[in-house]
Amino acid sequence: MSRSTESPAYAEHAESPEHAASPAYAEPSEHAASPADTRPLGPAGRITGIGDEAAPDLAGQIAVARELGWTSLELRSLDGTALADLPEPVVREAAGRLHAAGLGVVCLDSRIGNWARPVTGPFSADLEELERLAEYGRILGCRSLRVMSWTDGGLPEEAWAAGAIDRMRRLARRAESLGVELLHENCAGWAGSDASRTLRLLAEVGSPALRVLFDTGNGVPYGYDAHALLEELLPHVAHVHVKDALPGDRPGEAVYTLPGEGTARVADCVRLLEEYGYPGAYSLEPHLAVVPHEGVRSEDAAGPFVRAARRLAALPLPAPTGVPKALPRPAPTAVLKALPRPAVDTGLLLHLLHTPTAGPLETGSGTPHLTTAALRSYATAAQRLGFGTVRLGAPAPSAVLRDDTPAPVRRAVAADPAFLADQPSLVLRLGPELPRERTVMFNVHLDTVAGGEPPAFDGARFTGRGAVDAKGPAVALLAGVAAAARTCPDIGRDVAVLVQAVAGEEGGALGTFGTRPLVEAGHTGRLNVFCEPTGLRHLPRATAAATARITVGGEDAVDDRPEAGHNATVLLGFLAQHLAAALGRDASGTPPFTVCVAGLHTGTLHNKVHGTGSLLLNLAYATAEAGAAAERALVRALDAGLREFAARFSGTPPFARTAEDAARITRLEWEKRGLPALGPQPEWGEKLLARAGVDRWPDDEPAFTCDAIWAEGLPDSFTTVFGPGSLDANRAHAAGEFVDLADLEAFADRTAALLTAFADDVRRRVGARHTAPVSVPTDLIEKAGTA
Repeated sequence: MSRSTESPAYAEHAESPEHAASPAYAEPSEHAASPADTRPLGPAGRITGIGDEAAPDLAGQIAVARELGWTSLELRSLDGTALADLPEPVVREAAGRLHAAGLGVVCLDSRIGNWARPVTGPFSADLEELERLAEYGRILGCRSLRVMSWTDGGLPEEAWAAGAIDRMRRLARRAESLGVELLHENCAGWAGSDASRTLRLLAEVGSPALRVLFDTGNGVPYGYDAHALLEELLPHVAHVHVKDALPGDRPGEAVYTLPGEGTARVADCVRLLEEYGYPGAYSLEPHLAVVPHEGVRSEDAAGPFVRAARRLAALPLPAPTGVPKALPRPAPTAVLKALPRPAVDTGLLLHLLHTPTAGPLETGSGTPHLTTAALRSYATAAQRLGFGTVRLGAPAPSAVLRDDTPAPVRRAVAADPAFLADQPSLVLRLGPELPRERTVMFNVHLDTVAGGEPPAFDGARFTGRGAVDAKGPAVALLAGVAAAARTCPDIGRDVAVLVQAVAGEEGGALGTFGTRPLVEAGHTGRLNVFCEPTGLRHLPRATAAATARITVGGEDAVDDRPEAGHNATVLLGFLAQHLAAALGRDASGTPPFTVCVAGLHTGTLHNKVHGTGSLLLNLAYATAEAGAAAERALVRALDAGLREFAARFSGTPPFARTAEDAARITRLEWEKRGLPALGPQPEWGEKLLARAGVDRWPDDEPAFTCDAIWAEGLPDSFTTVFGPGSLDANRAHAAGEFVDLADLEAFADRTAALLTAFADDVRRRVGARHTAPVSVPTDLIEKAGTA
């Protein structure tokens, strides 16, 4: 039986150095660091933990996380029920409570292949759990699943190996299609305690969806050197569990301790991970009061858990003392350069494509909106590349309820206090906060229009809503930034990279509760790139749009007496054609704006005259002056159309009453108007993008409307729109939306070149390290690695 040193006698003196002399206290490991050879633990801000080791219920888990100042948890069970066995409504409620508390989820601990599932058992249980947790991961904002590699079930070693590898291969293929990753833990199972077996498993499965979860303490009960195992598995580690222990009285037993008090060499493991460049989370699994596989749970689990977390955060990190067995120990920068070039994370993109993020302006309030979960997943992926979370939240209603905010947004905010809270936006930063002249900002949006087919990836092409607009560009952006930072040390040190990942770009919101508040809060750079499909050409301008709604408020009539009512269908149909012709061009023949006759609705019944209805028109313009001219032109054209309708139909009995009352029952309302447009940009930016090898959008091709309009007027800055694919050719907003992996990879390459060119420009303009970093208010920053 494993034991914990958090007995009542130990707990009483848990923080007391004198207690080391007590017979009840375990002697520290011979590997413990000398006080003269230590420094503060580097990843203290990236610590999280498995929540059910602190409390069985979610409220208790959240309370402990907030007490410790964490911004994430790892989930295994709630109220004693494994996550995969919970009904979906419970998981949705849990996700809402976690998000409201500012907590993300870094990993979901499955039972796939664990100590209770032999390789001879039913494989269907593992497949079903994978499907269920992939679905729950989209709700919770997490695509990482902890797995093991099955006990032998009485089979000889080679049959055990063959069965474990075959099962993991099938699981990994399915995980690829679901957009989740399997993290194999060095615990129970065929590949759990032997690095050569783990490497064989990884090689024979051959899937990007299978990586390693390293647990610092599992070597103690299983009888192997975990630090030595880590040296061989370092390049494959994607997540870390932290526990410490002393050997028990018999083989297979362990006495669990606070981190640093056992023989697991926790500090040495962390040092090795940090020197290699591991940027991920350190998830506490102390086993002090809870040991699930042994059925051990103390009533006061929170106390020992909190003490372990604080001890880990304060654990001194030994200075470098040698060279790992399997890896040279170059300088950190050289290590990063030696790492494989990060490809576009196809699993992350599939996970995001599977996550529904069409907002309520698109779908209505009764449809699930998982934007917060998608942003959490995106932040976790970015954290692995070195980004920290600066901000994740929604603006206050007072910041959104403005005269120039589109009317549907104003109505939604006024009607539902949760409207904004359910659609937050995210700001990430690579490097310290620097002056704007040394900062590049990229803007991506994770919300989509409604509809679309189930997501898919055939190895070359992604299909699904958001593939090109704009989840695909968002994922490729991270790969490009990582590539630039690896090859150019200035990036993330002397040049800061901001990423705005926003909601509210689609549905007619036009960034008024996503991008605009972030720009106004100063989350911008000298160079600002809005990632939208432009065919890999940069577009240094963006149109804005005014939306007009023409309504008819007449009286219905039965089909036997159509003349008794107002025929809104005929009136609005006439006005649609009249306005399309009248607004198609101005008197000079040059369109100062583009009119889109967007939609007409009166009714669906065939046996009545519909007296009410509406007609929508979108008027896109390139300058504020053109926008004002478009509004005036629409008013004139509508007046003329009403007069022409009255003249044409006054002598036609079924429509005579409609003609007589046309002006009285017709009303013009503006859903949005007065928005800025992005105009010409400074010449220095054009030269910068040319040096980076990015072609320019031709002047004779029309621009389009996007959130880049909110960067209009930023002083001493250059703003452009740039991304892979095409809105029309890639069927954005339509059935069959797709993007090719090759286009995403090309965008990542161009992004890396652009950042490198910007860093060269900074070096010429201000000199490396010329300006000290700006201090950042602590209440605006979430701890890196815990998103």
